[in-house]
Amino acid sequence: MKRIYKNETKLRLLVDTKCDLSGYEDVTLCLRKPDDSVVTFAAVVKDIEKGVVFYDVQSVDNFDQSGWWTLWPEVRFDDDRTACGRAVRFFVFESGSV
Repeated sequence: MKRIYKNETKLRLLVDTKCDLSGYEDVTLCLRKPDDSVVTFAAVVKDIEKGVVFYDVQSVDNFDQSGWWTLWPEVRFDDDRTACGRAVRFFVFESGSV
């Protein structure tokens, strides 16, 4: 993963859910910010069978805090089943940091 900077907007989050998404209703990326608040982004499915989804950052407010973030996918299927993926941690840097 490349470095992510606070308030960056030219960024695509690409997530492998490790789950066949056949029959999915929607996929959400859940993110816990450094202050422990949680935000969600509606993901776009790139490959149903391989379970690859993505989200293109839309606003400077999407990554508005520097520090450690946690991301996990949540999938809802058309028969009301749900699945959560494994969480991953990543660091959001301040602009100009080394």
